[in-house]
Amino acid sequence: MGNTLLYSALLILFHLSTPTFSMNLTSILTDQSSLLALKEFVTPDSENILATNWSVSTPVCNWFGVTCGSRHHRVTSLNLSGLQLVGTLPPHLGNLSFLSILSIKDNNFHGSLPVQLSNLQRLKHIDFGNNSFGGEIPTWLGSLTELRLLYLHHNNFTGGIPFSLGCLSKLEKLSLYENQISGSIPSSIFNISSLEGIDLSNNMLDGPIPFVPLDLLSLEFINFNYNNLTGHVPRDLFDHLPNLKTLYLRGNMLVGRIPTSLFSCKKLQTLFLSVNRFEGSLSAEIENLRMLQSFDIRQNHFEGQIPEQIANLTLLRSILICPNFLGNYWWLNRIGTIPQLIGNLKNLEFLNLGSNNLVGPIPPAIFNTSTLQVISLLQNQLSGSLPSTMGLWLPNLKYLYLGSNQLGGSIPKSISNASQLIFLDMPRNYFSGSIPDTLGDLRNLKKLNLEVNNLTSSRMSFLSSLTNCRGLEIMDFGNNRLISGELPRSVGNLSNSLQRFFAARCNIRGSIPSEFGNFSSLIAIKLDDNKLTGMVPTTIGGLKELQSLSLSGNKLEGRIPSELCRLNKLGFLFLTNNKFSGPMPTCFGNLISLRTLLLGSNMFSSSIPSTLTRLNGLLILNLSSNSLSGPLPIDIGKWKVVNSMDLSNNQFSSDIPIGITDLKDLTYFSLSNNRITGSIPESFGDLSNLDFLDLSRNNCWKIVGR
Repeated sequence: MGNTLLYSALLILFHLSTPTFSMNLTSILTDQSSLLALKEFVTPDSENILATNWSVSTPVCNWFGVTCGSRHHRVTSLNLSGLQLVGTLPPHLGNLSFLSILSIKDNNFHGSLPVQLSNLQRLKHIDFGNNSFGGEIPTWLGSLTELRLLYLHHNNFTGGIPFSLGCLSKLEKLSLYENQISGSIPSSIFNISSLEGIDLSNNMLDGPIPFVPLDLLSLEFINFNYNNLTGHVPRDLFDHLPNLKTLYLRGNMLVGRIPTSLFSCKKLQTLFLSVNRFEGSLSAEIENLRMLQSFDIRQNHFEGQIPEQIANLTLLRSILICPNFLGNYWWLNRIGTIPQLIGNLKNLEFLNLGSNNLVGPIPPAIFNTSTLQVISLLQNQLSGSLPSTMGLWLPNLKYLYLGSNQLGGSIPKSISNASQLIFLDMPRNYFSGSIPDTLGDLRNLKKLNLEVNNLTSSRMSFLSSLTNCRGLEIMDFGNNRLISGELPRSVGNLSNSLQRFFAARCNIRGSIPSEFGNFSSLIAIKLDDNKLTGMVPTTIGGLKELQSLSLSGNKLEGRIPSELCRLNKLGFLFLTNNKFSGPMPTCFGNLISLRTLLLGSNMFSSSIPSTLTRLNGLLILNLSSNSLSGPLPIDIGKWKVVNSMDLSNNQFSSDIPIGITDLKDLTYFSLSNNRITGSIPESFGDLSNLDFLDLSRNNCWKIVGR
């Protein structure tokens, strides 16, 4: 009897448990079939992870990227990020009813999002970032009321932001950047009190920034960079954002003054307002932002002075205030200077105050800020001299831009102690004295620009020191007429990385060293208006990367070496006002990249080689003031894009070729002082762009038909 009762109890228990077992089995099979459908919609992945791991012979909960819940043994998380998968999402994914995390970021999924995903009411995290999804952002996303994180960035979504996203009352992070989303920012977004961060940057959003109707105590991050937002920033916007830490509004069309409510955001760390149309002066209230680390207001319409209170923001790491209209406004009786106490910012790494019309000296304390990596003060009206110790306390400085000011005095030798310098840019000032030979101690130097100053150098010894800078790419010391001397042969020991060598108007004497041929990376040589003599070294023909060769205004002589014709990338050849002689090389026709050819004021003879008309990309041609003779090329019409041609002061003869009227872009044409005969083609009148025409001192007849 007892055994019968026990059996009956076990039987009842079995019947009660059977439906539960069957239901669980059916449900996990549903999850399995949904995932296998996804596998079918994906092109075989490069590492065969799904092909080899997602198999019916293995429990679903052991599949790669799949996590199951411990209670219901259903799929709760699917993470296939960064597997280089290509394909679309099947509607079957809508059957993963226990799914709370869905992450397939950093793949190449495309197509639209299936509406069946709206069935996944347990979803908390969606991360579809960095794929190729398209179409409009679905409105049904607003029905997933458990969502905390919605990442759809870096895709191809179009259309507007659905107003329904404002229904996601638990949403914490919304990331839609780098899509093609247009329209305005829906005001409903700012009804989500749980919102912590929103990134809508790099889209095509327009209209104003919406008002915030309530205090968003969790919101710390806003990024609206690079859209087409217009209008004023709402005056009380920041009164509702007391915990804001990061604000990006760069690259829009916002106007007006910075709302004073911004200065109540005392936790603000990053403020980027650059590339807008903000105006007015910077408020002294900026000192309330004591947590501020990055401050960027470049390319706006601010005016007046930089407030001295900015020096109280001791956590600042970057100050970017260029270009604006800050500075010297005589009609406002204001003189903008660099605040003297700015050197107290001991955490400062980036200082950019360029193009602000700032006057007065540079505060010496700036050069004592050891954390600085970038100092850019270019294009102001700064004056005075640099401190003799300026390089001693700048161990991290990499970029120094002081160009286009009124600075004078000598370049301190101590600059060579700033051993991390990559760019040293000091052109268009009044620096005098000798170029320090110690510049060679800057072993990381890539760019040196000292042009347009009053600098000197004994025997150009600084060039020899710079041979220690093995990464040097750009060297420009032109327009320093006090340098003088000859180019040393050691110039050939400069860095193989050298791309630009500019030394125009420096009273350089002697010949061009053949060692110039060592610079396999050289793109441009500029030695105009010096006192160079001798011939062009044939070694220059080995500079395969050369695009511009400028030797005008010297005393160079002899024939043009045929080796120059090997320079297939040469686009600009300037040889005017020298003493070159002999015929123009016929191989010039091989310089198919040539856009400008200036050979005027030399002693070239013979005729224009017929091969020259192969240069069908030629824009400017000057052969004036030589001894060239013979007829003009019969196929001159092949220079179809030429816009300026000066053939004056030669001995050209015969008729003007009819083909010249094919030069529809011609704006300047001079044939004066030659021996041209015959009639002037009537079709000259069809050259509608011609602004200057000079055929004087020839033997031309009147225009036929007139």
